[in-house]
Amino acid sequence: PGRPRSGADAMPLISVVIATYKRPEQLLRALQSVLSQTHAELDIIVVVERDDPASQAVAQAHPDPRVRCIVNPVKAGPGPARDAGVEQARGSYIAFLDDDDEWRPHKLERQLALADDRTIVTAMTDVVTPAGIFARPVAPYDGSLPIDEWLFDRPSWLRSREPMLQTSSLFAPAGLFRVLRFGSVRHEEWELIIRAVKQHGYRVATVPETLIVYYSGGSYPWRTSLQWAESVRDLVSPTALAGFCLNVATQGLKQQRNRAFAHMLVAAFRLGRPAPRHLIAFFLMWMLPDGPRERLRIAMIGTGRRGQ
Repeated sequence: PGRPRSGADAMPLISVVIATYKRPEQLLRALQSVLSQTHAELDIIVVVERDDPASQAVAQAHPDPRVRCIVNPVKAGPGPARDAGVEQARGSYIAFLDDDDEWRPHKLERQLALADDRTIVTAMTDVVTPAGIFARPVAPYDGSLPIDEWLFDRPSWLRSREPMLQTSSLFAPAGLFRVLRFGSVRHEEWELIIRAVKQHGYRVATVPETLIVYYSGGSYPWRTSLQWAESVRDLVSPTALAGFCLNVATQGLKQQRNRAFAHMLVAAFRLGRPAPRHLIAFFLMWMLPDGPRERLRIAMIGTGRRGQ
C-alpha cells in the first residue's frame, strides 16, 4: 500500500466514515480492511454511540494516526451517526463502511479512478448468506431506468438484475453532503441516492469488481418500511413503490409474517401500481420460506461471482 502524507495538517483526498454500535470485534475487522487499502491518503472517522465503551476503546486506542473517534452524545441510529462523521470529514471524497462489513484492498483505488464532483461511485458486492456467497448487483445501474425503478422494480423473480445499493459501497464527492443528509429515516441510503440522482442531477457509476464483503442476516421491521414507502410517494414512482412493497420490504420477514405480507399487498395497490411480475414474485415469497427460496434462486441464476 502507498504511504499516507506526512504532517498533522495534511489534507487527505478521501475520508472514510464508519458508524458503529456494540460490535467491537467487527469494527476492528472493518478498520483493518480500510487500513489495508492500496490508496492510503485517508482520513478515518469512527462514530460511536456514547453507551458503547468497548467500541470506543477499539477506535481510541488504535495506533494508526489516521483513525479518529467521535462519540455521539445521543444514540440516534446509523444515519445521524454517518452525518456526524461527514461533518468532521476533511477529504474531497467520502466513503462509508458499515461496522460489520469489510472492503477488499483495491476498493478505494478503483472507485477513485471513476470519481468526479458529480458522480456517486459504487462497486460490486459479495453478499455472504447461509445459502452461499453471491455477487450483486447482477447488472449494475447504467442510467437507462430511473434509479428508483432500477432498485425496486424487478423484471422477473428468477432472472432479474438483482439490484443492490448498500452503504458500504458508496463513494461520493463531499459536496453532495452539503445538500443532502442521511437523517434518521429508515432506508436512509436509498433515499439519499434517489434524491441525489432524481433531484440534484448526480450520476451513478459502478466498478465491475466485487470489492465489498457484505454479511447478510438482518431485516427491516416491516412497519417502518411501510412508513418509509408512505413518506416517499412524491419521490418514488408508482411502479417502483409497488415493487418495493411486494418484492423488497417482504424479504427476510420472520415475525408477524402473514400479517406483514397482507399489509404490504394492500399498500402496494394503495401507494403504487403493481404489475403481474410483482404479484407473482410476492406470492412465491409468501409461500416459500427464505432458505429454500434463496437456494432455488441461486440454483437458477447462479452466484454471479465476478473478478476481485
